[in-house]
Amino acid sequence: MPEELRERPVVIEAWGWIGSASGFEVVGVTEPRGRYTETYAGRSGSGREGAHILLEPGQCDSVRIMRGWKMSGRWKIRFLDATSMPPLPPKVKGGASRFFQCPAPGTRIAAEFGDAGGRLGIYNDKGRCVRVLAGRDHRFDDVVVVPDVKGVLAVERPELKWGPMTKWSLRVQS
Repeated sequence: MPEELRERPVVIEAWGWIGSASGFEVVGVTEPRGRYTETYAGRSGSGREGAHILLEPGQCDSVRIMRGWKMSGRWKIRFLDATSMPPLPPKVKGGASRFFQCPAPGTRIAAEFGDAGGRLGIYNDKGRCVRVLAGRDHRFDDVVVVPDVKGVLAVERPELKWGPMTKWSLRVQS
């Protein structure tokens, strides 16, 4: 984990290569007072699509990659400051968890989630979910209005796991 990000919420962007259908797992590692502990953080996106994984400030000192089938040297990972996510574009779609800057309060967002559903939430600067705007564990379409809450907007799986998802799309309405 980069030293400058250790006390901030961190987004790990993780992806494989075009032939990596199953991806890999990211595990957070801490070693307080010499005691080694691992905590599951999330899963990479499939193929070239990156999945975003959120870590709370101080949640881990380093990460370990595991269960990447035939992926030796073919995984990609990057650490980002969660507060510097890109803005939500007018239209965006994907198949993995993702973070964006939270749009201005009052912004209307049309959200579509595929067969396994998904969740649209807002996370604060402590890396904790402060508001769920929409979420179901099955296919759904919804229109939400962004409340007056500061943070980052998360597209995630309904059971709070970071990684691959069924297809989703977001569209900002005027």
